[in-house]
Amino acid sequence: MDKKRLIATIYIKNGVLVVGKEDDSPVGEPEKIARMFNDCGIDNILLMDISDNAEGHKRSMATIKDINRILEVTAYGYGWIENINDVRDYLFAGCEKVILNSSNPEITNLIVDAGNRYGKDKLSLSLDSVDVLFKQKTAIEENFDDLFLFSKDIIEAVEHLTDVPYYAFIEGDDINPYVEAMKNEHCIGVGGYILDKSTTDIMLLKYRFRDMGIPVYIFESSLDWSEFKLDNEGLIAVVTQDYTTNEVLNYGYMDEEAFKETMSSGKMAYYNKETKQVARHGMGTGQYQYVKSLSVDCHKQALLAKISQVGNACHTGNYSCFFTEILRKDYIEKNIFKLLENKYNNISARKAEPTEGSSTAKLFELGLNEILKKLQNVTTEMMLCSKDSDTDALPNHIADLLYITMVLMCEYDIRWDDITREMGER
Repeated sequence: MDKKRLIATIYIKNGVLVVGKEDDSPVGEPEKIARMFNDCGIDNILLMDISDNAEGHKRSMATIKDINRILEVTAYGYGWIENINDVRDYLFAGCEKVILNSSNPEITNLIVDAGNRYGKDKLSLSLDSVDVLFKQKTAIEENFDDLFLFSKDIIEAVEHLTDVPYYAFIEGDDINPYVEAMKNEHCIGVGGYILDKSTTDIMLLKYRFRDMGIPVYIFESSLDWSEFKLDNEGLIAVVTQDYTTNEVLNYGYMDEEAFKETMSSGKMAYYNKETKQVARHGMGTGQYQYVKSLSVDCHKQALLAKISQVGNACHTGNYSCFFTEILRKDYIEKNIFKLLENKYNNISARKAEPTEGSSTAKLFELGLNEILKKLQNVTTEMMLCSKDSDTDALPNHIADLLYITMVLMCEYDIRWDDITREMGER
């Protein structure tokens, strides 16, 4: 049996994250909710727009774009889709796939148009009944990568009608219906009430599923604890880094219990030499360290943990424990992403708070046409330089092109995260 995925749903109405379809009470800030689901062990995210008007949908799309800037797990877009342009908007907002609603009166045309334009790997179909499957079985199998079943009553029928894999959505907090659904051959995962709750320990739930015979994605070390070279106290040193910036956050130790706790929970746990106890980092404060990767050095005597830090890593309130500088030598920043991000932030600041005499602020003041004219001029200069094989001047023109490109990005609130996501998918 293939490993099954757990999918959580984030409901968005008029740009605001809400409890669900029947309860539009706000649940929190998009960034905070997105980071929680991104790190907790959930395998996929369903971003469901339940807006009731076009203006609300537009605000929801902006929120979906902000959420997708944070998410690293696959996100499906679902909800307000009236035509092929709405499908495009979800994809442009960062959704890996878009779910079409089989109850949409225009579904026949949408299946053909969306399938021809975007391909089946970008499309899914939601089913509340099997009627459309009876009527358009061939078109569905040709144009959709997977299905979303929002009624568990149709699971058995779908199993017999098609080989297209599906996600089954379950109501209630009894885990047995989730288990029964995942036992089916073509079920690739489940969603539902349990998985949407912020209080659910997803990694603990995964281990419960595994113990009930359901293969799921969990942390599994390729090395046994006995293979590590421990110090005279039976411990192994651990260096922890922010997985996005590589900033070193803290240094600690693990014994076997802490190692196993880290593997099972997906959150960093350490052995405290003073108390002689194991504790999960952030316990009591919520400032957890979600594990992204664990590596061991060539001598197998130290671990490197790359993590997503909630809040601060240090008990002093600093983000990193290494905040006391004892020596510094000036140097040129050569971390490419950090350099581009810093430059982008400077350009964005000039747009938000124009500085007198700033050429960047002047460009924003003159507007889009002037920015495009500048982009055209810089591109032309770079092309002429390339044609003349002037490799001494070419880096200068490329730097100019990157600068004006970032000005254009700021004009439309496009960030480097959006660009790297696009490049990562190619």
